[in-house]
Amino acid sequence: MRYKFNLIVIFLVSVMFVDCKFSVALDNFYLSANRIEKNDKNNTITAYENVNITSGKYKLKADKIIYYLKKKEILAKGNVIIFEQDGDVFYASEAELSDDLKINIIKNMGILLSDNSRIAASSAKSFASKNKIVYKNVIFTKCNSCKKDEGGDVLWKLKAKKATHLKKSKTILYENVFLEAFNIPILYVPIFYHPDPSVKNKTGLLTPKVSNSNIFGTSYTQPIFFNISETSNLTVKTRYSSKEGFFLENDHKKISKNSNLKLKYSFTKGTKIRVDEVAKKEFRGHLDLKYIYEINDNWLYGTNIKRSSDKSYLSKYNLSEGESVLNQNFFTEWGNIFSNVTVDLFKFQSLSDEYDVSNLPFIRPNINIHINNLDDNKRKRNFMHKLSFNSVTRKNKKNVDSLHFESKSNRNHIYNGFLLKDISIINIDAYNSNGTSNQKRLLKFFPQLGLEIQYPLIKKNNTNTFLIEPKSQIFLSPDDNKNYKIRNEDSLEVDLASSNLFDHDRYPGYDRIESGLRSNYGINIKSINKKGGNLSGFLGQILNSNQQDLFDQISGFKNKRSEIVGNIIYNNANYDFYYDFRLSEGLKLNRNTISSEVSLNNLELDLSYVQLKSFSSLRNNDTEQINYGFKKYFKNNWNFSFNQSRDLAGALYSLPLRTNFGINFTNECTALEVGYTRDRSYDIDIPAVTNLSFNVKLFGF
Repeated sequence: MRYKFNLIVIFLVSVMFVDCKFSVALDNFYLSANRIEKNDKNNTITAYENVNITSGKYKLKADKIIYYLKKKEILAKGNVIIFEQDGDVFYASEAELSDDLKINIIKNMGILLSDNSRIAASSAKSFASKNKIVYKNVIFTKCNSCKKDEGGDVLWKLKAKKATHLKKSKTILYENVFLEAFNIPILYVPIFYHPDPSVKNKTGLLTPKVSNSNIFGTSYTQPIFFNISETSNLTVKTRYSSKEGFFLENDHKKISKNSNLKLKYSFTKGTKIRVDEVAKKEFRGHLDLKYIYEINDNWLYGTNIKRSSDKSYLSKYNLSEGESVLNQNFFTEWGNIFSNVTVDLFKFQSLSDEYDVSNLPFIRPNINIHINNLDDNKRKRNFMHKLSFNSVTRKNKKNVDSLHFESKSNRNHIYNGFLLKDISIINIDAYNSNGTSNQKRLLKFFPQLGLEIQYPLIKKNNTNTFLIEPKSQIFLSPDDNKNYKIRNEDSLEVDLASSNLFDHDRYPGYDRIESGLRSNYGINIKSINKKGGNLSGFLGQILNSNQQDLFDQISGFKNKRSEIVGNIIYNNANYDFYYDFRLSEGLKLNRNTISSEVSLNNLELDLSYVQLKSFSSLRNNDTEQINYGFKKYFKNNWNFSFNQSRDLAGALYSLPLRTNFGINFTNECTALEVGYTRDRSYDIDIPAVTNLSFNVKLFGF
């Protein structure tokens, strides 16, 4: 008896100190709480402490709820939190809801939206039939408090007497709206709306931009985004400047299962300056079209078209940088990586005085057929065959039709640590020329044999892998390949570099092919650190038995022995360095390319340098330019950036071509950018430009 009494006492004491939770399943939801009572007289169920209700994807937490069984309504009180299925979270002191947790009335509420934006209101009422929620005395922001305590000021907020969340159109509409910065009203609008966070794209105004320059004067740019469909949109940029007037730029994008369209175009009636003429305003514009359509897995067609009304338009209106030729291309392609056919049509527009318009080619068409045997797992040799047809016409009537067949084969061998590859190449070319001094009809047969030898030496230790790899190629072909009888259409640019040293032919096309006995040789050195940090270097040269067409001092082949080319590359987590060079016989640097990026804590540095000696240009024999800059990050989300390009060729004091300064601030709700640009140009229509711009973007809309 005494034993049973002790057990009862222990049980009662345990109940006093253990937090018990009760639960019940009702018609439309599941309820749990520390204490649940049912009142048959009032036909209610009341739950107290740690109340949780779940209805599908909706959830509710509160200190107390009363469920009215007859009305099927829930009254929640004290620390009310409502989780909606779209990710929004409601906080309130009191709320009235239906039994499926849809909000009817809510008081003293705050909402955490799915994109971390926040809304506070004195009350909210839901209209289920109209699928909307109406808020009173609303504050909206996406900014965190500027102080550690939650009651601190925010960078900006919207305050409105009334806001309506239109669930069907996924829009939040505000009435009598003030935009405040640090609690100071700076802008009033009678009505304002923005998409709710569930919307990825919606029609509306984008962030405007204000700038000032000596070319355009004061400019205001207002982009407008049109969400045409889930797969199509249009961005319209309208700009008005005090000196040049109205400018319109459109950017249309459309994508489907089988196609992709990108269409940009612009137009204005702007000032055009010409030599020895009075400046006048005329219609100017451009078109940039990219389209591709995939008929099936192996067949597609498309086009790339870019045209401008005149040579300086794209540069003046910041629509392009550095383009000297625009191309218009229609293409179709059929096949896979083992066999394919491509057909192209090309036309060109010159933006430079260095190109004679009458000499620009119109290629109609260029047809290429590629076949290889890489899908044959039992192959003993690799075979690659290519058949190409070109028809080139010009305004000056210098037309050339050509048919090219190229067959390559190679086989790899390993012998006592040496990696060997025997190579054979056959070229058959047929030409039909009109309006040129070259032979009208010509057939050329040109075979080549080659051998490639590599001997990689690898050494490993606990921290590094070290590689030394000598490499050599020898090619043999006939000396006379009838170059002087063939008009050179596709092999006009020859430039020796470390990247093409081991190409069997430095000419980019078929009209010229390297001939005679020649050897390519070099050595590659590389060190790989397991903790990060790779260092590599390369050095090489070419030896030709005879002088090749266009192989001269400019291209790196002053004599039969070429200049020395090489590179040095280093990279790790914080550093990237690349140096490419070309040395003459007297060890004089004729080509230098340096690029480097460094990241140190809150500082980023970048440097690039290009030097070209005896460069083939109408303006300068030498080209030497340097570009350098940095970006410094400060506390509180600020950064300062600087970048400058300078022309060093033949200048006692180098000339800055372009200078940029930028001050930027970015946090969770705001992006602020102030920029200064000084840009020099050699075009009469684009004098030196000084531009000051200011841009503010508020996130959450």
